[in-house]
Amino acid sequence: MFWSDPTVDLQVIIYASLVALAISAGLYIFTRKIFLALIVFSILANIVFYGNSGSRLFDIYGIKWLVIFSLDYWPYLNIALFIVLIINLIKNKNAKTK
Repeated sequence: MFWSDPTVDLQVIIYASLVALAISAGLYIFTRKIFLALIVFSILANIVFYGNSGSRLFDIYGIKWLVIFSLDYWPYLNIALFIVLIINLIKNKNAKTK
């Protein structure tokens, strides 16, 4: 939905996903927390697909399932990852205090 050309939309999705990957990799390098980097990448990638979900790109290339997954299932996956992150942080905090 960024532009009307599906190939440009695909390029925007790829570049934005690479930026999300670079951000999460940088976060992992500085914090060494894999779950935090994973949840940040997942949320940023979901935003990329969600922002472009109305594009003709998905109809033309036959990947409409990606829009359905991005809108219906991916947010629940992000919530589950966030819960695992919180549990992991609590476990690590309690382990350090003992």
